[in-house]
Amino acid sequence: MSLIAGNLGVVQRTLDAQQFTWAVCAGAAAHLYGNRRPIQDVDILVESGKLPDVVRLLQEQQKVVQFDGQRILWRGIKIFDDLTIRRGREVYPFVFDDAMRSRLRRLPLLGSLVPVLPPEDIVLHKALLGRGIEEGKHDIADASSIARRQTLDHDYIRQRMAAMRVNGVASTALAQIGIAIE
Repeated sequence: MSLIAGNLGVVQRTLDAQQFTWAVCAGAAAHLYGNRRPIQDVDILVESGKLPDVVRLLQEQQKVVQFDGQRILWRGIKIFDDLTIRRGREVYPFVFDDAMRSRLRRLPLLGSLVPVLPPEDIVLHKALLGRGIEEGKHDIADASSIARRQTLDHDYIRQRMAAMRVNGVASTALAQIGIAIE
């Protein structure tokens, strides 16, 4: 855990020094919002098009990162600029936007004070992914835990559903974890 904590600190200082908009998402965010399972890695979402800049900044600090054009992998840290969900011919966009940015909150994680995506965005994304333990994932458990432990803004969830173009699909996925959105 200390390796990830130290690496998160490096990323936090690097991105904040450049005044990048970024946030912890996925399982580490779910941990902060309610599901206290151990943190295996930290996923970070940055603004679209910023991944090459992040690679350059980390390399300038002599950090050896893997970059495949879609994500950066570095010692327990995964950095994305697009977490869009694709299901067959359906595409549900999930990229940093002004709505997310306006609701970021800084929370302590592994010794760093980091921005975290709103719980509503985490719940919606994880409910749509809908992967369970049989796939080695925790999306359903994470979304359910957040829904039980956080007061969620249903108006904001509806706005996010519209932005992702997932109204019917999302309503069903959210209902399965106990969130009724009309």
